[in-house]
Amino acid sequence: MRHSPSFLKVTALLFLASLASAAPAPHAKPYWLKTYSLAPYHETWRGELEVKKLDAALPKVVAVIEKGGGRLTQPLANFVGSSTEQQLSLIVPQKKAKALLQALRKLGKAAEPAVHPNGMPVPLGEVREKLARLAKEKIENPVALAQTPAAAEAVDEMIEHLANAEAVARSTDGEVLWNLTVKEARQ
Repeated sequence: MRHSPSFLKVTALLFLASLASAAPAPHAKPYWLKTYSLAPYHETWRGELEVKKLDAALPKVVAVIEKGGGRLTQPLANFVGSSTEQQLSLIVPQKKAKALLQALRKLGKAAEPAVHPNGMPVPLGEVREKLARLAKEKIENPVALAQTPAAAEAVDEMIEHLANAEAVARSTDGEVLWNLTVKEARQ
């Protein structure tokens, strides 16, 4: 069966169009434009602690937080509160968060907090490999980069992001940002 030249052209164009609309090929490693979380928090917790008397319990709560390796995100006086309720926001190393919850339960009633993951930990090896490759190419090819200023700026931005991600990953094993409401039990 013979096809006309116009039929063959249309068929070839349809074939090329189907190739263009196909899913893009997966990126080869490393994926240079991948971004990494710069937040040291691996999880965010939200929960309540019910105590008998707020005024009496609050200094004890702060002491338990500090003894358990946590710290308030701001001075206690800056948090929103009332005569029966106090909002707190604290940061605690992820490895110490469960123990701190148990210690707080000795001061009052606390259900399991709502836990929300905040992204994946930074793959330090991958970040360091990218940093090393970019730094090496920047040192070895200054003339080529000078001829392409936009590419040089992009390389500088990638180096900055990777250096920041490495610094965050080195500075912490992961932390929990914990929003805690301390409430006085209803009488």
